[in-house]
Amino acid sequence: MKKLSDEKLSELNKLESISKIRKVIKILRDPIDGCPWDLKQDYNSLAPYSIEEAYELVDAIENNDIEEMKKELGDLLLQVILISQVADDKGDFDFDDVANEISNKIIRRHPQIFDKNYNENDLPHESWEKIKKLEKNKSTNTKNTLDQVEKNIPTLLRSLKLQKKAASLNFDWENETQVLNKIDEEIHELKDALKVNNKKMIEEELGDLFFTIINLSRRLNLDPEQTIRKANKKFTTRFNEMENFIEDNKLKWHNLKKHDFKNLWNKVKNNQRGINE
Repeated sequence: MKKLSDEKLSELNKLESISKIRKVIKILRDPIDGCPWDLKQDYNSLAPYSIEEAYELVDAIENNDIEEMKKELGDLLLQVILISQVADDKGDFDFDDVANEISNKIIRRHPQIFDKNYNENDLPHESWEKIKKLEKNKSTNTKNTLDQVEKNIPTLLRSLKLQKKAASLNFDWENETQVLNKIDEEIHELKDALKVNNKKMIEEELGDLFFTIINLSRRLNLDPEQTIRKANKKFTTRFNEMENFIEDNKLKWHNLKKHDFKNLWNKVKNNQRGINE
């Protein structure tokens, strides 16, 4: 590893945008003069960073932090370019292949815009799913639709994808009311399982309840991952405020009763909602 000469650094700084970051990564991955950390990275070592950066981007978006969004998009782009450079070094593919692949996919899956001969009367998301299904069938030996959904993705996301796949074959609820009724049914079945204290049955019924709630979020066009993250954030904010109140008023946690916690929680909730008691 050695420093760049003034001449090469000057050339690098003349570049902009994608060209500049691609050149930076290429320098870092130089087999002779590159950075030891970057050189030892491979697909598996970089995979966790991609997930981490994606979550940090979502957090910035949910906080409407424009400056942070710009930084996190850059961090995510870094992972795309770095993994592409690893692939280029191995002779698998390069960044241009990645960019061309996604461009061609977007064009294929928007025939209403890019195919002058396309005359089917369907909605954009319907044609997208239809073409996606055809492409998947061609690229895999798996006959069953749901078996095509990746198994190593987060559980909430996989549930959502399974439900979307089933819905693409018209296996779906007609409206949100039907899903709500199903949630009531699953709660009733969970209560029955709890009465007989059957752990296996409790786990199964609780799983059905989770799955149906995710289905409701899909029907309401609410991403379940984002929805539960917001619920986590709301709970944390309210609990922190309650904790601060207890500390500021020199109260003792172990002296508080259930009704004290309930009153404190409601006080915090009302304060956050702007309700004056």
